[in-house]
Amino acid sequence: MKSGQTEDFPLQVKYRDIPVTDPVAEGNRRSLLDALDKLFAGDVDGFWSIYDPDVVFHEASCLPYGGAHKGLAAAQAAHAEIEQTFGSFSTVFEAVLAAEDFVILYQTMDFEVRANGNRGTMPVAELFRFRDGKVIEWRAMYFDACLVAKAIKGS
Repeated sequence: MKSGQTEDFPLQVKYRDIPVTDPVAEGNRRSLLDALDKLFAGDVDGFWSIYDPDVVFHEASCLPYGGAHKGLAAAQAAHAEIEQTFGSFSTVFEAVLAAEDFVILYQTMDFEVRANGNRGTMPVAELFRFRDGKVIEWRAMYFDACLVAKAIKGS
């Protein structure tokens, strides 16, 4: 057995065999980047067109819009609730990384809560899992979801 590996916790290092020039990964990465470009240009439908009808959008459970939102309509409704929660919201995309069916969008977000003016800044990684060119899972991973929850609650 290798270092760190036990019978109860076998190591699987599959990612070492993924080529850097994986065309599926690059296609998924390009699809997400194109969708974001459409969103920033005001084409909301173009943004949502990369999502599978059965997509699951996950947000931290401690947030008012948290949980697993199953289906495109539920993901759109959760995203609309996020937009209503924040009076201002800006992000700097620092990296968009892809391997196999996964794309990770690493960013720094600045936000202001609409209801109380509380502000915050933190890194967020968003995971997008693709199948057949469509996003089937979207998961926001906050550095500190409690920071956001406290800002929203006003504590």
